[in-house]
Amino acid sequence: MMKMNNVKYLLLVAAILFVMPGCKKFLNVTPIDAQSGNNFWKTKQDVEGFTIGIYTRLRSKIGGGAFMPALEMRGNFVSGTAGVDYNNLIANNLKLVGSTAFSNIQDWKTWYDVIANSNIMYQEIDRVPGTALSDTDRKRYKAEAVFLRNLSYLFICRLFGDAIYYTDAYHSTSLPRTAQLTVLKNCIADMTAAKDDLPTVNADGSQVGFRPTRGSAIALLMHLNMWAAAWDKTDKKPYYTSVVALGHELATYTNYKLLPVTIENTKKIFKGRSSENLFGILQEFNYGETFNQAAGYSYFFSHYPYYGSTSTATSRMNYKKDYLTKVFPLGVADARLAIWFDNYDADNNTFQFKKFINNYATGSGSGVTINSDDSAIIFRLPDMILLAAQAAAELDNDEEAKEFANQVRLMAGAPVFISTGDELKTDLYFERCRELIGEGQFFFDAVRTKRVLDSKYSSNPISVTDFNAGAWTWPLAISSTERLANPYLVGNNFWNK
Repeated sequence: MMKMNNVKYLLLVAAILFVMPGCKKFLNVTPIDAQSGNNFWKTKQDVEGFTIGIYTRLRSKIGGGAFMPALEMRGNFVSGTAGVDYNNLIANNLKLVGSTAFSNIQDWKTWYDVIANSNIMYQEIDRVPGTALSDTDRKRYKAEAVFLRNLSYLFICRLFGDAIYYTDAYHSTSLPRTAQLTVLKNCIADMTAAKDDLPTVNADGSQVGFRPTRGSAIALLMHLNMWAAAWDKTDKKPYYTSVVALGHELATYTNYKLLPVTIENTKKIFKGRSSENLFGILQEFNYGETFNQAAGYSYFFSHYPYYGSTSTATSRMNYKKDYLTKVFPLGVADARLAIWFDNYDADNNTFQFKKFINNYATGSGSGVTINSDDSAIIFRLPDMILLAAQAAAELDNDEEAKEFANQVRLMAGAPVFISTGDELKTDLYFERCRELIGEGQFFFDAVRTKRVLDSKYSSNPISVTDFNAGAWTWPLAISSTERLANPYLVGNNFWNK
């Protein structure tokens, strides 16, 4: 057998073996036993099993540590007793953060595992006989591979900037990092071409919000465009124009709609499968699918009876009062403040965050412990609507921007925006802070809008000099094995000093 065939065999077996029982339970996938080489890519079950292997890798990244919470806490107006590494994270002092504290973020290998296997899936799915897989399903699976590949590149760019970019299967040639703007443009073209091969609605109700649809692809494209606009110094208008158009397109899909802010709807949204959910990673205790404790925001910002043991009367972290009263001005009606917080103005760890309160109990009596059972929601409808609003405002289409944003305001029982110009842009930024609080968007939003440079928007702003040197990125953990395998591989210069 030729060397390349050996590589194909090993990658295929690795992907198969990575399919975990919990994911099989959720998606009702028939176990794959010792299928490889010419015995594989024969049935739809083969394709589904390989696909679930990719999701398992993605799930290990998002749910394997304090991934989403760390994105929210970095440079934010929070404090508490989670530990010195979290204090340094909040202070944007990543040079002082322990080498293993956020290793789940600093290691990009899992993202490339997703990319590599998505590339394999895209190529090898054409080996499945037409009698076993319809043309519609074939196109859908290939578009799903494109979605997973480009989602991974989005996160790589937002975390590290420049990326090693490739889309061919079984890639083995060493490559240098490609400028992130080039990567983003490639991803936009790639996802745009595949978008309409995804279904408008998940046929399987259990997959709603957890397997991509056209709405998911639109969400990804909106974020790709907004992140690209942040770094393109020539002409940002095409990106903003695309985001507004995508926002209008998303509005044509009747399976997505905003939900009024209530505690019942909040629980539904962050469990998943609601009309607001565009894409996320399932956590479901009943199927044995549980994240690392620190993967849930409630681990840090909630206490009993929503999280912890019966003796847990305080939260590890709290939002600072001055910040919350800035985001939720006193005297301005907003259901989110009443529904999502208790003791929001305490300025100490009696603070209680009730946005993420899907949970399950273990133990009994005085030994009962409440654990998080919220899924990781990566994209949801209000996020997209507010991105479209920001894009419209950047195009000086203030009325259109307000039409988008006020949809979200009305669901929260908050007064509509009437501002214009720079004041409107500030209002839209804080509206994202309000609506998406705790959802892993804070630092990304602060970086792409350059508000991370200003103490009004970041508790520990980054200087212009440091920002331009890459201080907004995360330190990239590169093993000696990776360096040996790819001599072109370098970390981020700011963190290499």
